[in-house]
Amino acid sequence: MKHASKFKITKKILFTETLIIMTGLYRNSGLKIYEKSHYSHGEYIAEVEQILTWYRQRNTRILDIGCSSGLHALEFAKRGFYIEGLDIEQSAIELAKKRNSEYMQKAGFRVVDIEKDELCGSEKFDLIYSIGNVLSHVRKNRILNVFLKVKGCLGKNGIFLFDVLMNTKPFRKEINPKENELQIIWKRQIDEETGRIGMDGIFLDFDFTQHFEVWGYTIREITELLNHAGFGNIEFSEKLDFNVKNQTEKPISLYFRAKY
Repeated sequence: MKHASKFKITKKILFTETLIIMTGLYRNSGLKIYEKSHYSHGEYIAEVEQILTWYRQRNTRILDIGCSSGLHALEFAKRGFYIEGLDIEQSAIELAKKRNSEYMQKAGFRVVDIEKDELCGSEKFDLIYSIGNVLSHVRKNRILNVFLKVKGCLGKNGIFLFDVLMNTKPFRKEINPKENELQIIWKRQIDEETGRIGMDGIFLDFDFTQHFEVWGYTIREITELLNHAGFGNIEFSEKLDFNVKNQTEKPISLYFRAKY
């Protein structure tokens, strides 16, 4: 899980010999920890390459919802796509813009609250993606409205790609580093009726623990929501390449792919 997530940190930690008060893993100095924890070995490049195993339309327009500091978006720009990145965190967008000195004609970044703001105006996109379980942070009673906004931003035959945490039975209460390939232990509790998940992330390399709350879904819930929003051809997979052989019985999260 990126991936997992937009959460609050109030604990003081020692990082690169400097005492920092963290206010969020996705903003300010917390971005350094986030990127070191998840992308220090170029994982974002591998994720873009997995998407491109099936998305072969070149030089098209792409929207990245929850782009953070722009690693994925700029990787698409390097490959010739026109891309816009959205994120709620001002400092993340500022870093994305700073990194974007070479590809300004192909990439742009904006601060947007996807629950409250418009996503695209009159622009249309061929692919809209939101990975890293970003949409699990949207309140469950507002996710349909987000899906409707996404649909309004897609051009004809456009594709919507995203992942969310899953509400499975029995629910996995602990995920260790061997399973998530990160030096993070996740301890989780779920309200199975509502899908609300409380998670504690123990970042072993940085010696701190944090708590945040997100939402989990069943496959049926997501499928019904997408259908209600007007999407079809709905597929799901544990891997971004959508190879059905990658499925396990009780997935922690799933990628969904749907067409307008």
